[in-house]
Formats: sequence, C-alpha cells, structure tokens
Amino acid sequence: MQGSVKTLKRDTLNVYDVIFQGVAGSAPAGAAVATLTGSAAFALGSLPLSAVVAFVIVFINAVIINRISRHVAGAGGYYAYSREGLGNFAGIYTGWMYILYQVMSLAFIGLSIAIFLPALLSSVFGITIPSYSWVILLIIVLAFGYFVSFSGVKNSVRYAMVMASLEVAVVSAISIIIIISKPTINTFSVFTPVYASHGFTGVMLGVLFMYTAFTGFGTATPLGEEAKNAKKVIGRGVLASAVVLGLFFILASYAFTVGWGPTKMLSYSTELVPGIILTKDYIGLIGAIVITAFFINSLFTDSVVFTNSLSRVVFSMSRDNVLPGILSSVHSERRTPHRAAGLMVVIAFIIGTVSVVTLGGFNAFLFTGIASTLGALAVHMIANASLPGIVYKLKLKLNIAADVILPAISIVILAFVFYGSFISINSVVIIASITFVVWLIIGLIYSYLGRKMLYHENIQ
Repeated sequence: MQGSVKTLKRDTLNVYDVIFQGVAGSAPAGAAVATLTGSAAFALGSLPLSAVVAFVIVFINAVIINRISRHVAGAGGYYAYSREGLGNFAGIYTGWMYILYQVMSLAFIGLSIAIFLPALLSSVFGITIPSYSWVILLIIVLAFGYFVSFSGVKNSVRYAMVMASLEVAVVSAISIIIIISKPTINTFSVFTPVYASHGFTGVMLGVLFMYTAFTGFGTATPLGEEAKNAKKVIGRGVLASAVVLGLFFILASYAFTVGWGPTKMLSYSTELVPGIILTKDYIGLIGAIVITAFFINSLFTDSVVFTNSLSRVVFSMSRDNVLPGILSSVHSERRTPHRAAGLMVVIAFIIGTVSVVTLGGFNAFLFTGIASTLGALAVHMIANASLPGIVYKLKLKLNIAADVILPAISIVILAFVFYGSFISINSVVIIASITFVVWLIIGLIYSYLGRKMLYHENIQ
C-alpha cells in the first residue's frame, strides 16, 4: 500500500551525484550575480580576499564532515551526526534547528524569484509584470522543487547535477571573458585588504556574507541512505563540492570586482543584480539574457536541492519517533519522502506569504535570509562539536589535531560569523532574531521531551 514503506531507495547515487547536490545547493549562478552584493558592501574592492577566507572556513567544515561521515551516514545528516556524537537531546535539537534553517531557506529561495524577478525584468529589460505576480512566482518555485524532488532521488539529483554544471560553466566562461577582454584591469591588489571598509575588519564582515553563499555545500549529507558506499562517498562529495564552490566563487568575485572596478565597488553593492549588468556591459544583451536565465534556473534548482535535503531529515526524525509518524511515509513507487516534503513546502509558502504581507517584499526576503543563516550556523556548530564524541563512542583512536582542535577552531570561527550577523541592527534583524530565539526555546523544550520519550522506549 502507498505510504507504508519506511526506507529510501538504497545504493542509488554515486559520488558525482553527491558532489553536485552540494554545488547546486549553493545556487552558484544566483549567488555569483546577486548574493555577493552583501559581501561587497563591506569588503568592497577586496571582495576576492573575502572569498578566499570564506573558502578556507568552508573547507575546514567540509574536512570535519568528511571525518564524521566515515562513521555515520544516513538520511538524518547533521541530525544523525549530533545524535550519535552528543546524544539524543543534542540530536533532536540539531534536527529542530535544521528544520528552521532549511524551511526558511526554501522561503528565501522562493522569494528570491518572487520579489527580485519582477524588479530585474523592469530595471534591466524594461518589462513590467503585474504587482500580484509574486504570489504566483512563489507557488511556481516551491511547487517545482516539490515535484522534481518527488519524482525520485535519481531524477532530482541528476537534474541538479546537470543544471549546476551548466551554471558553473557559464558563469566561469563569463568571468574569464571579463578578465581577458581588458588585460589592464587585472590586479593582485584585490587579494589584499587595501580596498575594504576599515581594512581587514571589512574583509571579515565580507566573509560573514560570503559564507551564506557557500552554505548549501552540506545539503548532500542527508543523501547517506541513498548513496552507494555512503561512508566514503558522502564525505568525499562534500569535500569536492566545497572545493568546486571555493574555486568558482574566487574566480567570479575576482572577475566581477576587476570588471566593475575595485574602487567603485560601493556602487556594485547597491545594485539589484550587478553580475547581470556587468555581463551586459562586457558581452551585450544576449549575454545578459543568458545569465538572467541561469540566475532564474539556479534558484529553481536550489528549490529542488533544499526540498531533497529537508524532507529526508524530517523523514529520518519521524522514523526515529521524534516527529509525527506520518512524516516517515515513503511513496511506494518513487521511494521519496513525499509527505515530509509536501508539509515543508507548504510551511515555506506560508512563511513567505505572511512575511511579504506583514513586512513587505524586500524585508521578507531579508527576514527569511537572516533567519536561515542563524539556523545554519547553529546547526554547523553543534554538528562539528559531535566529532570527538563520535570517535570516543566508537572507541576509535583520537586524533587531537583533527578530532578536537579542528572542530574547536571551526566553532570559534562560526561563532564569530554568528555574532557578525547582528552587525547591522534594524527592524528586520530584530524580527529574524526574535523568531530564531523563539524557535530555539521551543526546540530546547521539544528536545527535552523527545529525549525522555526515547529513553522510556529504550528501557521498555
């Protein structure tokens, strides 16, 4: 009977599927042409240096995930890591925060199209669409992510792999054209703090926003139940996706910085989609149309990837009896957690809609982005802290440098990024922070009750 199965389709994905799930999760084209403006506001002409530093931080996190996934791999991802290394309470709490991170990300992805596409069409191409179109666009993006994810893990991940490969190739080609078209614009000085607001302080604030462009690299971790030889493949895939994204963002940030002009990057940071404007200047209207299509496609693909990862963590938590049992149902033919995915997509739509109605379009975009970033940082810090616990629990030889010092360094760095999220205090930051704190408090209570419930189940 449909919905009675509670296992996903095993041994379906290879290492390349895992790599590009992570690459696509960062929406490379969307981040390159638009999201980097937040980083540029502080790093200015030193944006490429911020990209390099952010890559180092992300790579450290990827190394930790690689070490953890050698011992723990499944549909739970970070939830399973924390539960194995730190116990039921930490595991449930990590899963709870992961839901906030991912459902807010889904809303953010939908609003990235719903709010920015009408403005983009108007400002770059002079095309006006009705004001109510944001609702329709939000539904289309989230529904697309759901139905591609529902179609089967092989279909959805292969789709993400093809589209992410094209995005990286096209944006990289545009970056190279910008670099070689005017050789005199090239300079190594953009890899120093000389242009940044307040020197290296500006660079590190740029890192704060640059990190958000990378956060999708970990979306591959919940594919552990469906990957072949998962304890090797997941970690290697995450490492490889971090490297691909790092090189990509360094190249794009360099090309866009020297192309725009290192001393003019303040105006870059105030543009809606400066990457498209730059492409139009260097390549022409056809280039602008191509990069716009990939910008839009990038966010549609991101919707698929986040639906995949979120639904599997919710499915795993439900199967472990810490969320309602109905969410662990798997479609009998597609072998995908369709009910978990459907519920999360509906919640993301509600969050997006209520946010736009109450805060306005752009503020809703900021609200969901800030809340998702706070949730992501909390999840990554707890998951990284689980590594020494996993090594101890499995009675493995403890490598002090790799299993203790490296996670400690990463947690300190992530804590700085977390703190830096409040550097610009305004009403949207306050609302997002309150939402995060409320979710955090509810999560502590829920995790305590869930741990007690699991404890009583285990002793019966």
